[in-house]
Amino acid sequence: MSVLAELTVPANEFVLADTLSSAPGMRIEIKRVVAGTERVTPYFWASDGDFEEFETALRDDETIADILTLEEQEGDERFYRVTWQSNVESLMTGISDAKATILEAVSDDGEQWELKVLFPNRDALSTFHDYCLEREFSFRLDRVYEPENPEERGSYGVTEDQREALTAAYDGGYFDVPRETDLSELADDLGISRNALSARLRRGHRNLLGNTLVHDE
Repeated sequence: MSVLAELTVPANEFVLADTLSSAPGMRIEIKRVVAGTERVTPYFWASDGDFEEFETALRDDETIADILTLEEQEGDERFYRVTWQSNVESLMTGISDAKATILEAVSDDGEQWELKVLFPNRDALSTFHDYCLEREFSFRLDRVYEPENPEERGSYGVTEDQREALTAAYDGGYFDVPRETDLSELADDLGISRNALSARLRRGHRNLLGNTLVHDE
């Protein structure tokens, strides 16, 4: 049974640490994180701050390889995709190794993150906990509970790999008209082949439709 964990973690042990220290007034709400072996791609909304200062900090951040603004809402809020080079161990590495999924991540002050993380089971949560203890990463475990709705369970008959592909495609604008990205770019972000991604999307679509819009009599 999957479990949800709500965590508070220091900003300097998570993504965008250098950027947030340079532009602390910005509120960041991560909607999706695609974690590979050498890089991490967070998709996030930024608001309530100086965008010029924030984007300068992003460009000056040596850990960031690529920045793309996906959406802008009346100058008050912007949606970004950033490629973050993760060549050192971090809390993100521990989450990825535990096969967990970040459902929510919010930073209001640039000093800490509030995370909601879906672990496949309690053993995976223990694996993450041990990983952090061994490397002296600090975090506060605020709450652990079982998901109550299909979205949090990551169900609808969709496997974890299919869910990762579908949500990455959605957040990256693959389903938009016109498309904001293509299969090759998404496959690179996920660290898999273009053919493997195409198969996951097709099977994920079938499972999703079969458990939502289409029902056997």
